[in-house]
Amino acid sequence: MARLPRLPPAFEHRFLRTACGLPPRLQRLIFGAPPEIDGQRLAGDLHALIRIAELAGSDEFASDDVNEARAERRYEAKVVSARPPLPMARIEDLTIPGPAGSIGARLYVPPGLPAGPAPLLVYYHGGGWVIGDLETHDGPCRFLAAHAGTAVLSIDYRLAPEHPFPAAVEDSWAAYAWA
Repeated sequence: MARLPRLPPAFEHRFLRTACGLPPRLQRLIFGAPPEIDGQRLAGDLHALIRIAELAGSDEFASDDVNEARAERRYEAKVVSARPPLPMARIEDLTIPGPAGSIGARLYVPPGLPAGPAPLLVYYHGGGWVIGDLETHDGPCRFLAAHAGTAVLSIDYRLAPEHPFPAAVEDSWAAYAWA
């Protein structure tokens, strides 16, 4: 099946929110019954997302081109966060000393966090050590900071294949030790 053209992120965001917010009975009617394995049934909203991706011909892991996969992930991050970002008291881009030079990082400080020593969550973005970066995970970091009442330090470790294993692990450890 040919891949459908992408729509503006805000439109895709609204469409997916609507599809996932339908009553369960209507979701089953449109997308079919969610699969059940070992007595556990997949949530209807997740089944709707999977079926929409299948119908659109989307396969995140089909590309052999790393840059194409990274671009697709950045676009999907825009779709997911197509609304005003959660406000922070402070967002600061940092560089941390690492084993092969500086490591990029971003500190999220939520409003209302007391001055002085405060809890800190060190966040390593997803993407299988190959895709993902500070931008693709800006929304989740803001969410964690705002709702956990802690500062979040997001680490932009080196990615494969440009930087083979164990580069990402070494950067992650160095960032944790620095924090």
